[in-house]
Amino acid sequence: MSVAIVTTTINVPRLFEGYCQDFLKHGHKDVIFIVIGDQKTPREVEQYCKSLQQQYGYLFEYYDVDRQRSYLRRFPQLAAYLPYNSVQRRNIGLLRAYEMGVDVIVTVDDDNYLFELDLLRHHKLVGTTITLPSFGSSVGWFNPCQFLSADPPVAFYHRGFPMSQRRASCTVKQGVRKGRLAVNVGLWIGDPDVDAWVRMTMALNCDKWRGTGNFTLDPDTWAPFNSQQTALARDLLPTYFLNPNAGRYDDIWASYTVQRIAGHMGDLVSFGSPIVDHRQQRSWASLWRDLDDERMGALLTDEFVCALRSLHLTGTSYSECYAEFIDHLDARSRNNEEGTRGGEEFLREYVQGMRMWAHIFDMLDGSGAYAW
Repeated sequence: MSVAIVTTTINVPRLFEGYCQDFLKHGHKDVIFIVIGDQKTPREVEQYCKSLQQQYGYLFEYYDVDRQRSYLRRFPQLAAYLPYNSVQRRNIGLLRAYEMGVDVIVTVDDDNYLFELDLLRHHKLVGTTITLPSFGSSVGWFNPCQFLSADPPVAFYHRGFPMSQRRASCTVKQGVRKGRLAVNVGLWIGDPDVDAWVRMTMALNCDKWRGTGNFTLDPDTWAPFNSQQTALARDLLPTYFLNPNAGRYDDIWASYTVQRIAGHMGDLVSFGSPIVDHRQQRSWASLWRDLDDERMGALLTDEFVCALRSLHLTGTSYSECYAEFIDHLDARSRNNEEGTRGGEEFLREYVQGMRMWAHIFDMLDGSGAYAW
């Protein structure tokens, strides 16, 4: 099974030396690294990647801005759509991994350092059939962060968890599910991925994962997951677009879309290991920017999720189901006269990005059926 590690960075990605050492120690040989730079990325990143390749033998593909422009000549609509100095340029790495035919794509942030050894042990289960303990909630939502021990000891929620469902009274049932694993979501110690307004009101630190193993959720129960340490099966990449129009809800809304389609396909999404050490530092200025980037996503998540849950899927592939959702969301956004102020334009631009992403994969797969 081949694996691609995909990241964007404006720093020298020092974490990858630990990754290489861990992969070699545990016998993971068929791994490539795809590193996407940006206008702020130091020039020494290219040489650093070359040195890791020479020392450890793993292929490193580093894309500076000029190489990205060259690569995107075949995808001019994506080149025009992705802003510079944004984490959403990671889509270039996802697309490159798809074209290379890699089985499992692990999208990571450059501040997620090795903590749990054999980082790929759980990620490489993606694409295989497994049996996992499952949780189902009477309100359709489950909070994986309840298994993280926090200081101060307060209940907290993953960034993007619907505001309307936080602290909602519910009953939770446990069971077992068997199926193909489509996504594996690694969690973290250290700095948890919470909303900007939470970061602005308290300094949270997670020191322990209290879970007893990885778990999945029932098809009608969801949880947000991010793109900071997440493994994806290749065939679902056409549905996983980190849409810059969604701001810091790019990966959150992508996670809800994937979970809806995975449930239809009978696939599983697992949460838990590998646990990484998340070392993030935010200035007050960056927190205010994050708050702005989260505002519309937070306001519209209930509408977005309602569109997903009301969707009747008939497709037999992730791509077909994604096309159905695009048309469904487009129609709902245009007909919703009582929606959130400004929401129609926000969703219309989001749908435009979805159509563009679907069109690219139609071209790559040879169907050419999805018009842009």
